[in-house]
Amino acid sequence: MPATTHPSVKSLKAPGPDGILLVIHGGAGSRGKHSTPEREAQVEQDLQRALDAGYAKLEEGACAEDAVVAAIHVMENAPEFNAGHGAALTSDGIAQMDACLMGGDGEVGAVAGVHTVKNPIDAAKAVKEQTKHVLFADPQDKELADWGVETRDPSYFITEQRKRSLVEAQTNGDEWEKHGTIGAVARDARGHLAAATSTGGITNQMHGRVGDTPLPGCGTYANDETVAVSGTGIGEAFMRTVACHQVSDRVRFAGQSPLDAASATLDDIDAHHGDGGLIAVPAHGDGVIAFNSEMMNCGYKSPAGSHVQG
Repeated sequence: MPATTHPSVKSLKAPGPDGILLVIHGGAGSRGKHSTPEREAQVEQDLQRALDAGYAKLEEGACAEDAVVAAIHVMENAPEFNAGHGAALTSDGIAQMDACLMGGDGEVGAVAGVHTVKNPIDAAKAVKEQTKHVLFADPQDKELADWGVETRDPSYFITEQRKRSLVEAQTNGDEWEKHGTIGAVARDARGHLAAATSTGGITNQMHGRVGDTPLPGCGTYANDETVAVSGTGIGEAFMRTVACHQVSDRVRFAGQSPLDAASATLDDIDAHHGDGGLIAVPAHGDGVIAFNSEMMNCGYKSPAGSHVQG
């Protein structure tokens, strides 16, 4: 069962004191009025599939980056999550997606506002591995083709549920989209860390709005000397607090445990009128899942065991 740390923060330990470890999230927030037992069961099923895909890479001896990308692929392809197929829709009814991949060596790639990339994390990976840059905003089709990134017609990303959510938001007033942003953090057999995050943003967001996900240090961060971190929640608050980098700094400079660092950072996010969750895998020791919202879709897997909750 979750153990309360700071008054508003709930947490789970992801046991894995040494060796390979994978922790994932599928968003944090409130259950929402459209939640059903069937949908929650499907979320847990997809979280388990994502864990299995990423962990299989770690067991094969692959690097942490390959593991988090494999886990993200599964969730980007599942319409229950706000990323890839099933992304939230902007005020003009399209999906504008962001993603980031960062290794503990400091190498990072990110994309913002992509609308044809089947798996946005692949575009982020391409920026990291095939360019000398860090962040591309809406890369051109030619660039995507040159990178070998698979694309789809924009209609592929639009689901009936997301269309209903947009109509409700535009009819009844804007509502923060607190569900579904996905993330994964991992430690491979060599002790190398990586973090990845992918999102469709906020339902009814203004065209061109970019959140925390593709900004290194805000929604995604990894440092082999400290932690790999991925966040989900109100992106503006994560940006204002440089949340994921703050977790690393608290571990590195204040000597805090990953749990205390994540909890204190969530307190800072709360002070900036936000909520959400953080997952963290340290260079050594157990992983952490922490959130100050009603719930968080998440899971972990290591030689010590596995767990999912939707």
